[in-house]
Amino acid sequence: MPRPPTPHHHAPYGGFVRAALAIAAVAAYQLLAHHAVATPGEHGLGLAMALLPPLAIALAAAVRSPQRAAWLPLWALAAAALWAARTPLARHFEWGLYIEHVSFNLGMALLFGRTLVLGRVPLCTQFAAMIRGALSPAIARYTRRITLAWTLFFVATAAVSTLMFALAPIVAWATFANYVALPLVGAMFVAEHACRRFALPRERHSGMLAAMRAYRQSRLEPVRATR
Repeated sequence: MPRPPTPHHHAPYGGFVRAALAIAAVAAYQLLAHHAVATPGEHGLGLAMALLPPLAIALAAAVRSPQRAAWLPLWALAAAALWAARTPLARHFEWGLYIEHVSFNLGMALLFGRTLVLGRVPLCTQFAAMIRGALSPAIARYTRRITLAWTLFFVATAAVSTLMFALAPIVAWATFANYVALPLVGAMFVAEHACRRFALPRERHSGMLAAMRAYRQSRLEPVRATR
């Protein structure tokens, strides 16, 4: 009788590799974007850094859409129009980088903030429930406040980016956008972890990685159920 196949355990390594590649891609983007702003004559590189990420995201969304037959030609038309206008756009590529940076932060603020509307479950409360199950009133209150804190954090980041882009030298803005804003997110995680231990001293604490694994698992379960 043939022996059943031995299960493979490559999933954790695959997740680690994907995370490492994502971090490397973000780091490379920030280095190239800052180089384009800080180096005279790098308009072509700057325009590429401003346009490639949104075009890639839009293409991925079009490919996954059930209406891809309509969205893909529209994407190609938009890409062709941007290519035709590349020369004037390249002269003002900093605006593209600014819009990209502010749009990301406002999008993250919306992601957290819209869950604070009456009748919805705050995003950080959802993460906590994925790990713990039923939540005590103290944890529910705390996670709502943390969801609000993340919303305000991203709004503040977008506001600082806007003020610096309008008033500071462009290289100073690029330094904030590419080298300061992301480490501030890490600092926010550390500060939240410290606040959590102070605000909820008697509760069992889990790291953000546990929340991310729980969130990913919750997204995969409906897919598996349809197979």
